[in-house]
Amino acid sequence: MSHTRLRHPPRELQKPQKGETLVGLMVGMGVGLVVLAGGSHMLAQHLQAHRWALQDSHLHHDLRSALDVLGRELRQAQSLGQAWSNRSPAQCQDAFCGDAQDLRIQGDRIDFSRDRNQNGQVDNNDCVGFRLKDNKLQVRTACTPEVWTDMTDAGSLKMLDLQWQVLCERRGPWVARSVTVQASAQWPRDATRHLSLSQTISLRNDVPATPWPAVCGTRP
Repeated sequence: MSHTRLRHPPRELQKPQKGETLVGLMVGMGVGLVVLAGGSHMLAQHLQAHRWALQDSHLHHDLRSALDVLGRELRQAQSLGQAWSNRSPAQCQDAFCGDAQDLRIQGDRIDFSRDRNQNGQVDNNDCVGFRLKDNKLQVRTACTPEVWTDMTDAGSLKMLDLQWQVLCERRGPWVARSVTVQASAQWPRDATRHLSLSQTISLRNDVPATPWPAVCGTRP
């Protein structure tokens, strides 16, 4: 039985083995960590921008919805059933025309009346109003005693400011009016995310120019 002896190639034919040095490995790991950190930072910025966009969208939607509801109610201020026959241009004679509570502004609060069931009389649910309290927008739903109901939730919409301005225009024996409301709010958990919106509501119901409405200020 013969044995075959394995022969190694001559030393001059052997190729040297090459590999990464420790310094090269460290440099590669460092570059990889820098790239990973940059990617993580970009991802964090993207997620933050997305979160801000969602907050702004919710903030705008909630505040706009509140102003829309407010506008629909305020547009009916001093309404009167069959006003064309029951309201005289000579003077305020009906129950929704001349009293202070029929249209009044006090600070961030506005009060007005409207003839809900069109019976010509001020019922307890004919007193309406809006105000700012504890960072919430509230609506008034009763005359006596006053009943106020939250329209917004301070946990999702923190109301900051509410301002009113009445513009009046005399049209013959009548006075046409519009009310501009400006509201400011912020995201409850981030004071940097805030928004201000304004809306001008034209009141559908004119009132006699005599006496000149107190809410209109100086007579033109």
